[in-house]
Amino acid sequence: MEQNTRMKVEDIPLDKLEKAGINRSFVDRMEKRELTDFLNGFRSEKLYTINARINDQDYKIPAKIRLQQDQDGKVDVKVHPIQRLYIPDEYLGHKFTKEEKGALLNDKNLGKTVELTSKNGQKDTYYLGIDGKTNELIALKARYIQIPDKIKGVNLTSEQKDKLAAGQKVTVDGMMGKNDKKFGATLQVDAAGRNISFSNFKQEKMAKSEEQKQEAKSEKKAGSRKRVS
Repeated sequence: MEQNTRMKVEDIPLDKLEKAGINRSFVDRMEKRELTDFLNGFRSEKLYTINARINDQDYKIPAKIRLQQDQDGKVDVKVHPIQRLYIPDEYLGHKFTKEEKGALLNDKNLGKTVELTSKNGQKDTYYLGIDGKTNELIALKARYIQIPDKIKGVNLTSEQKDKLAAGQKVTVDGMMGKNDKKFGATLQVDAAGRNISFSNFKQEKMAKSEEQKQEAKSEKKAGSRKRVS
């Protein structure tokens, strides 16, 4: 399988993972997207039980893991355990307002993009959010998110795309879900999930003609099952 990732599967330091209590077969159980993200240095999607020594006592704690490659190409494993939810007054050069802290605590996303300064002094535009599993504050470079032209069958307007790209919430109606049922929802870039999240779902009523077609389709399926049995 060809992979366009920063690191390769053979770069994963399996010996270090096993010392941390993670069986090396975990790689085989990763979904394709999760493995790709993992090899690109992002946190694992799942929590893993790892060995930890705290105050001379051995514990097993849940944590996310990620790979980190230094300038010499050496790959190490970084552990991200569950922590107490805390929003600092300042993060990578950005001072949070009371409203921004409230957005992070309540919505788990800042709701806008901000300029941050990395540890090496480089400035870039980021989305900020809270990891719902570890309570960590997550910064995601805005260029890692591409806003699509269409979501669930609905063509986004230029205004909707601009708002999503800016980290804002956007309400989209008429999207097509499972069983060909339309729904509406609030969309927003999720920094922790590195995707566009859906919330505030609402089922939409179908037009009468669509409802009749749906009923006819259901009756046809029921008839087929009856004949088979």
